[in-house]
Amino acid sequence: MAMVKLKPVDNRFQADVWEQALSAEGVAYRLRTFQDTAYDGLYVSQKGYGVFYVEEADLAKAEELVAALGQEDTPGLDSAAALAGVIEHTLLSPEAGEKELTAHLEQCREMGCVAACVSPWMVPLAVRGLEGSGVAVCTVVGFPLGTQSLGTKLAEAQELAQAGATELDMVLNRGLALGGAMGQAVDEAAQLAQAIAPARLKVILETSELGPEMSAQAAQALALSGAAFLKTGSGYFGPATVEDVNILADNGGGLGIKAAGGIKTLDAALALLEAGATRLGTSSGWSIYREAQERWSQED
Repeated sequence: MAMVKLKPVDNRFQADVWEQALSAEGVAYRLRTFQDTAYDGLYVSQKGYGVFYVEEADLAKAEELVAALGQEDTPGLDSAAALAGVIEHTLLSPEAGEKELTAHLEQCREMGCVAACVSPWMVPLAVRGLEGSGVAVCTVVGFPLGTQSLGTKLAEAQELAQAGATELDMVLNRGLALGGAMGQAVDEAAQLAQAIAPARLKVILETSELGPEMSAQAAQALALSGAAFLKTGSGYFGPATVEDVNILADNGGGLGIKAAGGIKTLDAALALLEAGATRLGTSSGWSIYREAQERWSQED
């Protein structure tokens, strides 16, 4: 059956929100970004980010979803609930145990964040603890340095995907990238993306260490790797910056952008989203959510 136009979106944040909303309702869709249009050879000037298409049989259901969300345009960041929809509440401290994980998962469920990012050994516990919540389980591979062999990363990634993680954040091998073997570093990401499908891969670039030029080069090279997101960093080498996000957004070919590292306040979160981030990885997810509740409830 033919796919028909549902609605345009203005930016990556809106696209990510609508992908989640349509998926939650079981509506099959295609997001045709204007980057896709350029790749097809139709070099036209477009405003915005892209257009959602749905199967003709699902159009009425999808249009009801648009109406149910209260407005024709994708909801913006004007509520704590909307903000939680892009937060990956993170618990990667090596000192954290089951007690800390239990508290963390309770916060994830209460705020309805998009994902709980936890240490690899916690994945089975998190899968059980978040069952039925709609919160995805995310974990890390080759973390935090990315120096493991490809075989080791593949084995780790496959084990974690089989354990129930649906999103995996893999650290790019910077030694390869900086040593002139960017293609090999990207090939590692491509092999992991294929091995864990349908789980989604995010590639941690460590932009503060690569520098602007190499970060842009890596983002361009990873655009067709099969990864779903580019991630600024692990948090071990400095905070995410607006400049980092701009580089990845400008060069990532429409991939999602996860900003991570040093995001501790609502204003910092909003600045990164405004710059083009579609996800926020932060261990301060709960406090940022509560800050948003307080601020936006006072403005109502």
